[in-house]
Amino acid sequence: MYNKIFAYILYTLCLVNSASAQAEILKLTTWNLEWLVSQKDIQNTPIPQNVNLRNASDFQQLQQYAIKLQSDIIALQEIGSLETLRSVFPANKYLFFISRDPIAQHTALAVRYSVFAHIEQNPDLTELGNINGSHPLRSGLDVTFYTKEKNSLRILVLHLKSGCQDYPLTNKALKPSCQFLKEQLPILQEWIRKRLMEKQAFIILGDFNRVISPNEFFYKSLSEKITSPTFPTAYQANPCWGGSYFIDGFMLDHHATKWFIPNSLSVLKYKEQGFNQQNQLSDHCPVSIKLSIP
Repeated sequence: MYNKIFAYILYTLCLVNSASAQAEILKLTTWNLEWLVSQKDIQNTPIPQNVNLRNASDFQQLQQYAIKLQSDIIALQEIGSLETLRSVFPANKYLFFISRDPIAQHTALAVRYSVFAHIEQNPDLTELGNINGSHPLRSGLDVTFYTKEKNSLRILVLHLKSGCQDYPLTNKALKPSCQFLKEQLPILQEWIRKRLMEKQAFIILGDFNRVISPNEFFYKSLSEKITSPTFPTAYQANPCWGGSYFIDGFMLDHHATKWFIPNSLSVLKYKEQGFNQQNQLSDHCPVSIKLSIP
């Protein structure tokens, strides 16, 4: 009798421990919202005159796509402020983090409540934004996530220099853009080196403004110290607005790669396909992957 009771208790404890150790499936997204700024934002930081500001209907439309996206972590680019970001993502469902850049475009994160035990915002990677003294660029948003099972994941949200998507970094015709992107490379390499020394799982994601593949110089330079990195968008065609190769993407180190669910790459396409609708929504679609994190 006592042996049966003991066996039952042991079995119950095993079930509890097994359930607590089960991995949680999380959806991770990057989404460039193309000048998501309000009238209030541009009072403090001016923007180019040719930028189309969203109206209330546009924000409502974007919010519907944000709801449809159903993502747990959304890395965002070209965000004017936290207040403006809340016009797209409901504040009662998401926590928000934003870079501290003194410009109109910021990198940001929206994170679903109760997914992580603790979240810590690290100092921005400001070196990425300081390479052009006369015109500051975007810093990297650096955040560490701690799971309920005491695992941690560090995420760096990027929006790198535009204008050199598939040219050699030494291209003379586009030298300013390509040179700036080239100067951002060693800054990222140093950030990666520190994470590798710490043995910290990490994902770099966002708008790389670069068509990146494992045989391309920029990617090879980023990943040369990482054992078996994963770049899910490499060699993939992006169906957004007629299709092209991805410049939005994810780079996972070998620790985070263990959590990556293969073939989970997805793109939420807009049902609207006209040029005017592109201005109202964004020239980028949300790009997502899934992770299974214990």
